[in-house]
Amino acid sequence: MTSKKTMFNVFIGCCSSAFLMEILMARTPNSANLITFLQFFFIAVQGFVVTSKFGKIGPKIPLTQYAILVALFFVTSVANNYVYALHVPSTLHMIIRSASSPASMLVYCYAKNQRPKFNKAVGSILISIGVALAMYGGAPTDDKNKGQFIYWSIGVTILLTTLFTGAFTGLQQELLYSKYGKHPDEMLFYTHAIPLPIFLGMYRQLSDTAFELKWDIWLIIAVNILSQYYCTHSVHDLATKETSVTVTFILTLRKFVSLLISSIVFKNSLTVFHVIGTIFVAFGTYVYFDYFTVNKQRPVSMKDK
Repeated sequence: MTSKKTMFNVFIGCCSSAFLMEILMARTPNSANLITFLQFFFIAVQGFVVTSKFGKIGPKIPLTQYAILVALFFVTSVANNYVYALHVPSTLHMIIRSASSPASMLVYCYAKNQRPKFNKAVGSILISIGVALAMYGGAPTDDKNKGQFIYWSIGVTILLTTLFTGAFTGLQQELLYSKYGKHPDEMLFYTHAIPLPIFLGMYRQLSDTAFELKWDIWLIIAVNILSQYYCTHSVHDLATKETSVTVTFILTLRKFVSLLISSIVFKNSLTVFHVIGTIFVAFGTYVYFDYFTVNKQRPVSMKDK
Protein backbone atom coordinates (compact mmCIF):
# COMPACT_ATOMS: atom_id res chain seq x y z
CA MET A 1 0.00 0.00 0.00
CA THR A 2 1.41 3.42 -1.00
CA SER A 3 1.97 6.28 1.44
CA LYS A 4 -0.72 8.42 -0.23
CA LYS A 5 -3.30 5.67 0.15
CA THR A 6 -2.28 5.14 3.78
CA MET A 7 -2.62 8.88 4.45
CA PHE A 8 -6.08 8.75 2.90
CA ASN A 9 -6.95 5.83 5.22
CA VAL A 10 -5.80 7.86 8.24
CA PHE A 11 -8.15 10.70 7.30
CA ILE A 12 -11.07 8.37 6.60
CA GLY A 13 -10.64 6.27 9.75
CA CYS A 14 -9.77 8.97 12.28
CA CYS A 15 -12.19 11.62 11.00
CA SER A 16 -14.99 9.04 10.90
CA SER A 17 -14.24 7.93 14.44
CA ALA A 18 -14.25 11.51 15.75
CA PHE A 19 -17.44 12.32 13.82
CA LEU A 20 -19.28 9.28 15.19
CA MET A 21 -17.99 9.90 18.71
CA GLU A 22 -19.45 13.40 18.65
CA ILE A 23 -22.82 12.02 17.56
CA LEU A 24 -22.75 9.50 20.40
CA MET A 25 -21.75 12.06 23.02
CA ALA A 26 -24.51 14.40 21.87
CA ARG A 27 -27.15 11.68 22.19
CA THR A 28 -25.78 9.56 25.07
CA PRO A 29 -23.05 11.48 26.96
CA ASN A 30 -22.98 8.87 29.74
CA SER A 31 -21.84 6.13 27.35
CA ALA A 32 -18.20 7.31 27.11
CA ASN A 33 -16.81 4.59 29.40
CA LEU A 34 -18.83 1.89 27.66
CA ILE A 35 -17.53 2.97 24.25
CA THR A 36 -13.96 3.02 25.57
CA PHE A 37 -14.38 -0.51 26.94
CA LEU A 38 -15.81 -1.81 23.66
CA GLN A 39 -12.96 -0.22 21.70
CA PHE A 40 -10.41 -1.87 23.99
CA PHE A 41 -12.25 -5.20 23.85
CA PHE A 42 -12.49 -5.29 20.06
CA ILE A 43 -8.81 -4.44 19.51
CA ALA A 44 -7.81 -6.99 22.19
CA VAL A 45 -9.85 -9.76 20.55
CA GLN A 46 -8.52 -8.88 17.10
CA GLY A 47 -4.95 -8.89 18.44
CA PHE A 48 -5.46 -12.21 20.23
CA VAL A 49 -6.62 -13.85 16.99
CA VAL A 50 -4.33 -12.15 14.45
CA THR A 51 -1.22 -11.06 16.39
CA SER A 52 -0.82 -13.75 19.05
CA LYS A 53 -2.48 -16.52 16.99
CA PHE A 54 -4.74 -17.52 19.89
CA GLY A 55 -1.86 -17.28 22.37
CA LYS A 56 0.57 -19.42 20.35
CA ILE A 57 2.95 -16.50 19.70
CA GLY A 58 4.45 -14.96 22.83
CA PRO A 59 5.37 -11.29 23.29
CA LYS A 60 8.71 -9.99 22.05
CA ILE A 61 8.61 -7.37 24.81
CA PRO A 62 8.34 -8.85 28.35
CA LEU A 63 4.87 -8.30 29.80
CA THR A 64 6.36 -6.76 32.97
CA GLN A 65 7.77 -3.97 30.81
CA TYR A 66 4.28 -2.99 29.68
CA ALA A 67 3.11 -1.99 33.19
CA ILE A 68 3.93 1.74 33.05
CA LEU A 69 2.92 2.07 29.40
CA VAL A 70 -0.42 0.34 29.95
CA ALA A 71 -1.23 2.47 33.02
CA LEU A 72 -0.48 5.73 31.19
CA PHE A 73 -2.29 4.70 28.01
CA PHE A 74 -5.37 3.50 29.88
CA VAL A 75 -5.69 6.66 31.97
CA THR A 76 -5.20 8.88 28.91
CA SER A 77 -7.73 6.98 26.77
CA VAL A 78 -10.45 6.81 29.43
CA ALA A 79 -10.01 10.45 30.47
CA ASN A 80 -10.09 11.77 26.89
CA ASN A 81 -13.43 10.07 26.25
CA TYR A 82 -14.91 10.91 29.67
CA VAL A 83 -14.58 14.70 29.27
CA TYR A 84 -17.31 14.64 26.61
CA ALA A 85 -19.75 14.12 29.48
CA LEU A 86 -18.43 17.27 31.23
CA HIS A 87 -19.78 19.77 28.67
CA VAL A 88 -16.44 20.30 26.89
CA PRO A 89 -17.30 21.03 23.22
CA SER A 90 -15.71 18.80 20.61
CA THR A 91 -14.15 21.87 18.95
CA LEU A 92 -12.31 22.75 22.16
CA HIS A 93 -11.54 19.06 22.80
CA MET A 94 -9.73 18.75 19.45
CA ILE A 95 -7.88 22.07 19.75
CA ILE A 96 -6.53 21.23 23.21
CA ARG A 97 -5.39 17.78 22.06
CA SER A 98 -3.55 19.49 19.21
CA ALA A 99 -1.27 21.02 21.87
CA SER A 100 0.57 17.75 22.44
CA SER A 101 3.78 19.23 20.97
CA PRO A 102 4.63 21.59 23.88
CA ALA A 103 3.67 18.91 26.41
CA SER A 104 5.90 16.37 24.66
CA MET A 105 8.73 18.89 24.52
CA LEU A 106 8.56 19.60 28.24
CA VAL A 107 8.40 15.91 29.13
CA TYR A 108 11.21 14.99 26.75
CA CYS A 109 13.48 17.81 27.98
CA TYR A 110 12.78 16.86 31.59
CA ALA A 111 13.47 13.16 31.01
CA LYS A 112 16.58 13.73 28.89
CA ASN A 113 17.78 16.75 30.87
CA GLN A 114 18.16 18.78 27.66
CA ARG A 115 17.22 22.25 26.52
CA PRO A 116 14.70 22.54 23.66
CA LYS A 117 15.70 23.85 20.23
CA PHE A 118 14.72 27.44 19.42
CA ASN A 119 12.05 26.51 16.86
CA LYS A 120 10.52 24.01 19.31
CA ALA A 121 10.33 26.62 22.08
CA VAL A 122 8.76 29.25 19.79
CA GLY A 123 6.34 26.74 18.31
CA SER A 124 5.31 25.55 21.77
CA ILE A 125 4.61 29.11 22.90
CA LEU A 126 2.45 29.77 19.83
CA ILE A 127 0.52 26.52 20.37
CA SER A 128 0.00 27.34 24.05
CA ILE A 129 -1.37 30.78 23.15
CA GLY A 130 -3.73 29.18 20.65
CA VAL A 131 -5.02 26.70 23.21
CA ALA A 132 -5.50 29.47 25.79
CA LEU A 133 -7.55 31.54 23.31
CA ALA A 134 -9.65 28.54 22.35
CA MET A 135 -10.27 27.73 26.02
CA TYR A 136 -11.41 31.29 26.67
CA GLY A 137 -13.70 31.24 23.66
CA GLY A 138 -15.15 27.86 24.61
CA ALA A 139 -16.00 28.62 28.21
CA PRO A 140 -19.80 28.56 28.89
CA THR A 141 -20.03 31.93 30.64
CA ASP A 142 -23.50 33.06 29.57
CA ASP A 143 -26.43 32.95 31.99
CA LYS A 144 -27.89 29.82 30.41
CA ASN A 145 -24.73 27.78 30.88
CA LYS A 146 -23.34 29.12 34.16
CA GLY A 147 -24.31 25.90 35.92
CA GLN A 148 -22.10 23.96 33.52
CA PHE A 149 -18.99 26.05 34.06
CA ILE A 150 -17.67 23.96 36.94
CA TYR A 151 -17.99 20.78 34.85
CA TRP A 152 -16.36 22.53 31.89
CA SER A 153 -13.47 23.59 34.13
CA ILE A 154 -12.98 20.03 35.40
CA GLY A 155 -13.11 18.70 31.83
CA VAL A 156 -10.51 21.19 30.57
CA THR A 157 -8.26 20.39 33.54
CA ILE A 158 -8.49 16.68 32.72
CA LEU A 159 -7.67 17.36 29.06
CA LEU A 160 -4.63 19.45 29.96
CA THR A 161 -3.47 16.71 32.33
CA THR A 162 -3.84 14.03 29.66
CA LEU A 163 -1.52 16.04 27.40
CA PHE A 164 1.26 15.18 29.82
CA THR A 165 0.19 11.60 30.54
CA GLY A 166 0.03 11.15 26.75
CA ALA A 167 3.54 12.62 26.41
CA PHE A 168 4.87 10.20 29.04
CA THR A 169 3.07 7.41 27.16
CA GLY A 170 4.96 8.30 23.99
CA LEU A 171 8.26 8.49 25.88
CA GLN A 172 7.73 5.08 27.48
CA GLN A 173 6.73 3.63 24.11
CA GLU A 174 9.91 4.98 22.54
CA LEU A 175 12.04 3.51 25.33
CA LEU A 176 10.53 0.05 24.83
CA TYR A 177 11.00 0.24 21.06
CA SER A 178 14.65 1.26 21.43
CA LYS A 179 15.33 -1.55 23.91
CA TYR A 180 13.36 -4.45 22.42
CA GLY A 181 12.79 -3.44 18.79
CA LYS A 182 9.68 -2.19 17.03
CA HIS A 183 6.66 -4.44 17.45
CA PRO A 184 3.68 -2.10 16.83
CA ASP A 185 1.04 -4.81 16.35
CA GLU A 186 2.09 -6.55 19.55
CA MET A 187 2.12 -3.28 21.47
CA LEU A 188 -1.30 -2.36 20.11
CA PHE A 189 -2.65 -5.71 21.29
CA TYR A 190 -1.19 -5.76 24.81
CA THR A 191 -1.90 -2.10 25.60
CA HIS A 192 -5.58 -2.86 24.96
CA ALA A 193 -5.76 -6.40 26.38
CA ILE A 194 -3.95 -5.95 29.69
CA PRO A 195 -6.22 -3.13 31.02
CA LEU A 196 -9.46 -5.04 30.33
CA PRO A 197 -9.79 -6.39 33.93
CA ILE A 198 -9.77 -2.79 35.19
CA PHE A 199 -13.16 -2.29 33.58
CA LEU A 200 -14.60 -4.84 36.04
CA GLY A 201 -14.67 -2.00 38.55
CA MET A 202 -17.08 -0.20 36.23
CA TYR A 203 -19.24 -3.27 35.60
CA ARG A 204 -22.44 -1.89 37.15
CA GLN A 205 -22.19 1.41 35.31
CA LEU A 206 -21.28 -0.26 32.02
CA SER A 207 -24.12 -2.79 32.24
CA ASP A 208 -26.71 -0.16 33.18
CA THR A 209 -25.62 2.02 30.28
CA ALA A 210 -25.65 -0.92 27.85
CA PHE A 211 -29.25 -1.87 28.69
CA GLU A 212 -30.42 1.74 28.30
CA LEU A 213 -29.10 2.16 24.76
CA LYS A 214 -31.40 1.78 21.76
CA TRP A 215 -30.56 -0.32 18.71
CA ASP A 216 -29.68 2.67 16.54
CA ILE A 217 -27.12 3.83 19.11
CA TRP A 218 -25.60 0.34 19.13
CA LEU A 219 -25.27 0.52 15.36
CA ILE A 220 -23.37 3.83 15.60
CA ILE A 221 -21.16 2.38 18.35
CA ALA A 222 -20.31 -0.64 16.17
CA VAL A 223 -19.28 1.57 13.27
CA ASN A 224 -17.32 3.81 15.65
CA ILE A 225 -15.36 0.83 17.00
CA LEU A 226 -14.48 -0.32 13.48
CA SER A 227 -13.44 3.19 12.42
CA GLN A 228 -11.35 3.63 15.58
CA TYR A 229 -9.49 0.39 14.85
CA TYR A 230 -9.04 1.44 11.22
CA CYS A 231 -7.68 4.80 12.42
CA THR A 232 -5.18 3.22 14.83
CA HIS A 233 -4.04 0.60 12.35
CA SER A 234 -3.58 3.20 9.57
CA VAL A 235 -1.48 5.47 11.81
CA HIS A 236 0.86 2.59 12.67
CA ASP A 237 1.04 1.64 9.00
CA LEU A 238 1.90 5.21 7.98
CA ALA A 239 4.66 5.32 10.61
CA THR A 240 6.47 2.50 8.79
CA LYS A 241 6.51 4.43 5.50
CA GLU A 242 7.07 8.08 6.42
CA THR A 243 9.19 10.06 8.84
CA SER A 244 7.69 11.09 12.16
CA VAL A 245 7.61 14.71 10.90
CA THR A 246 5.32 13.77 8.00
CA VAL A 247 3.12 11.61 10.22
CA THR A 248 2.74 14.39 12.80
CA PHE A 249 1.75 16.91 10.14
CA ILE A 250 -0.83 14.48 8.74
CA LEU A 251 -2.32 13.87 12.20
CA THR A 252 -2.43 17.59 13.00
CA LEU A 253 -4.13 18.30 9.67
CA ARG A 254 -6.57 15.47 10.40
CA LYS A 255 -7.56 17.10 13.69
CA PHE A 256 -8.08 20.41 11.93
CA VAL A 257 -10.34 18.73 9.34
CA SER A 258 -12.31 17.10 12.18
CA LEU A 259 -12.70 20.53 13.77
CA LEU A 260 -14.13 21.97 10.55
CA ILE A 261 -16.50 19.01 10.09
CA SER A 262 -17.72 19.37 13.66
CA SER A 263 -18.36 23.09 13.27
CA ILE A 264 -20.19 22.77 9.93
CA VAL A 265 -22.23 19.59 10.46
CA PHE A 266 -23.16 20.06 14.12
CA LYS A 267 -23.33 23.87 13.93
CA ASN A 268 -21.14 24.15 17.01
CA SER A 269 -20.46 27.63 18.30
CA LEU A 270 -17.19 28.59 16.58
CA THR A 271 -16.21 31.97 18.04
CA VAL A 272 -13.52 34.32 16.83
CA PHE A 273 -11.34 33.01 19.68
CA HIS A 274 -11.67 29.47 18.30
CA VAL A 275 -10.62 30.67 14.83
CA ILE A 276 -7.64 32.69 16.08
CA GLY A 277 -6.69 29.88 18.45
CA THR A 278 -6.77 27.36 15.61
CA ILE A 279 -4.53 29.62 13.49
CA PHE A 280 -2.03 29.88 16.35
CA VAL A 281 -2.07 26.10 16.84
CA ALA A 282 -1.59 25.42 13.12
CA PHE A 283 1.18 28.02 12.70
CA GLY A 284 2.84 26.96 15.95
CA THR A 285 2.87 23.35 14.76
CA TYR A 286 4.54 24.44 11.50
CA VAL A 287 7.22 26.41 13.35
CA TYR A 288 7.74 23.54 15.79
CA PHE A 289 8.47 21.00 13.03
CA ASP A 290 9.76 23.25 10.22
CA TYR A 291 13.48 22.70 10.71
CA PHE A 292 13.17 19.57 12.81
CA THR A 293 14.97 16.67 11.17
CA VAL A 294 15.35 13.08 12.23
CA ASN A 295 18.08 10.67 11.21
CA LYS A 296 16.01 7.55 11.66
CA GLN A 297 12.41 6.43 11.84
CA ARG A 298 10.82 6.96 15.22
CA PRO A 299 7.58 5.41 16.43
CA VAL A 300 4.43 7.46 16.49
CA SER A 301 2.81 7.71 19.92
CA MET A 302 -0.67 6.35 20.47
CA LYS A 303 -1.67 9.69 21.97
CA ASP A 304 -1.69 11.23 18.49
CA LYS A 305 -4.52 9.20 17.22
